[in-house]
Amino acid sequence: MRFLLLLTAWGTAASVPAWMVAGPWQRAIGAIAARVYGLFGTEIEIVDLDLFFPFDVAVFVALCLASTWTPWARRLRTILIGIPVVIALEVLSVVLALWGMVSAATGPAATPAGIEEAQRFATGVIRVTGLVAAAAVWFYFVGRERRSRAARTWLGA
Repeated sequence: MRFLLLLTAWGTAASVPAWMVAGPWQRAIGAIAARVYGLFGTEIEIVDLDLFFPFDVAVFVALCLASTWTPWARRLRTILIGIPVVIALEVLSVVLALWGMVSAATGPAATPAGIEEAQRFATGVIRVTGLVAAAAVWFYFVGRERRSRAARTWLGA
């Protein structure tokens, strides 16, 4: 229960700076993803994005800070190592979403229904992967230790 209360408090605190940088963050992620996508031969220009990013980074930071079973130094080190990983996964998810949308719109069987389905796929990828990435990176660095203590085994072995 204590963990959930701390997660709520840290998540609320971390969401304020995330909200303040959300616009520029999303434009930067979109620009990077467009450049990465361009490496595969198709250039794309992103005009506007409505993403959940950087709130997934705020969730990751809140998860780390709420992990009181881990010393502060390790939590801060995990944050410094994990944020770039979460950002890389954000870019990868946008590239994957772009690939799905462009493939559906330019393929030989491109139909309005196919394009709409690709947009739903892209929305799902972007909305889910950020939170899954935040939780997975936290679990890899810190969370599995707590799970291991509860089960009396070490998951890393």
